Amino acid sequence: MRSHALIALASLGVVALTIPCAAQTAIPGEPQSVSAVKKPTPQLLAPSQLQPDEAVAAAVPPAPSPPQAMPAVAPPTEVKSETYATMRPPVPMTPVGQTPEPQGAFSSPDRLMDWMSNYRNHKSPSRVPAAVHAMKDYGLFADEEKAWFCTGFIAGVLGSNPKDGPNLIPGMFPMPDKEQAVIIRAIAYSGRPDWRELLEKTSPRTPLRRPLIDDFLAGKRPTLMELPLDTGGSPGIYALWGYYVATGQYEPVVRIMQALRWSKRKGDSGFSFRKVFTGWGSDPSAIDKITTGGTAKWTLASYAERDRALLALYRAEYARQPQDIAVPLKDVIDAAEIFESEKVRKDQFGAIEDAQRAQMSNESGMTKGATAGSIAIATGCVAASALGQAYIALPCVLGGALYTGAVKLAH
Repeated sequence: MRSHALIALASLGVVALTIPCAAQTAIPGEPQSVSAVKKPTPQLLAPSQLQPDEAVAAAVPPAPSPPQAMPAVAPPTEVKSETYATMRPPVPMTPVGQTPEPQGAFSSPDRLMDWMSNYRNHKSPSRVPAAVHAMKDYGLFADEEKAWFCTGFIAGVLGSNPKDGPNLIPGMFPMPDKEQAVIIRAIAYSGRPDWRELLEKTSPRTPLRRPLIDDFLAGKRPTLMELPLDTGGSPGIYALWGYYVATGQYEPVVRIMQALRWSKRKGDSGFSFRKVFTGWGSDPSAIDKITTGGTAKWTLASYAERDRALLALYRAEYARQPQDIAVPLKDVIDAAEIFESEKVRKDQFGAIEDAQRAQMSNESGMTKGATAGSIAIATGCVAASALGQAYIALPCVLGGALYTGAVKLAH
C-alpha cells in the first residue's frame, strides 16, 4: 500500500509541474489570461546569466554587424551655399595680383631665357610649345632682335627633332596673326627635308599668313643659311645664334663669321670706311654692313667667354678663312681667351657711331642713320641675356637713349 501511495503522490507532482508550462503555450490569435500565467524562476539549464529576451536572441544566428560610423565631426557654424554632400576641398589662396602658375609654365622672362640657354644640355622638347606661348606673353615677339632670336631657337628645336618635331607645332597655336610669322619662319628655317609639307599642314591655322607661306614655298624668301648679311643682316645674326643655342651645331656660327669682314679691326686707330667699302658714302647698305659686322664680332666674343668649346672652333676656322675674315677672327679669339668681350663691344660701338656721324652730314641719311643706330646699340643684348649676361643689356639701353637725344639735337 505504501508503494501505491508514493506512486500516486509522484503522479500528482508531475501533473502539477506540467500545468504552468501548458499555460505558457499561447495559441496565435487567442487572448491569454494574465491571471493564469505565472513567470517561472530562471533555471540553470538556460544560458548562464541571460535574461529571457537575451536567450531568444542567442538562439538566432547573429546578423552581420553594420560598419562602424566615423566619429562625429562638429558641423561648421554656418553653411550658406553648399551642403555636406557637395562641399569641396579648400582651394589654396593665390596672392592678390598673381595667377597660379600651371605646370610646365615659365614664371618670368629670366626663367624662360635661362631655360633656353641650357636647353641643349637638358633637352625637353615637350616644353617648347609652352615656351613659345611664354615668348609671346612676355613680348619677345614684339621686338625685332628678340623675335629673330626666338625664331632661330624654335627652328633649331624643330630641325634637331626629326621624329617629334612635327608634333610640337600644333601646341604652338593659337597664336595672333601677326606673331604667326615667327612659327612660319621657324619651320622654313628648321632645315628639315619636309619643311614644305609642314608649312602646308600649318596653313589652315594661319589663313591670313598664306602669302608668307607661298613666298617660302616659291623660293622668294631665303632659308636661314641663305639669309643675306649685307643688307639688314643683324636679325639674321640673332636667328643664327638662336639656332646654335638650341642645337649646338657649328654651321650657324661659321655663317656668322662671314660678317666679320665688315667689322672694325684691332689695328685700326680710326674706322676708315674706305678700307672696307669703295665709295661707302653712296652705298645705301654701308650702315647695315657695319652694324652686322659689329654685331657678329661682339657676339662671337661674348658667347665664347661662357661657351669655351667655341674657342676650338674659332681656332680651327682661323686657318681656313680668307684674310679679311681671319684677321678680325683673331681679335675675337684674343678677347675671348682673356674675357674682354666688353672691349670688343665698345670698339664696335665706336665704329658704328663714326659711321652714323658721317652719314648724318647728309640730311637724307638722318632717319636711316638713327634707325640703324638703334639696332646697333642694342647689338648683342639678346645674345647676352640668353647666356645669363643680363648686365650687358644695361649699357645697350642707356646708349640707345643717349643716341636718340643726339639725333634730336642734330636736327
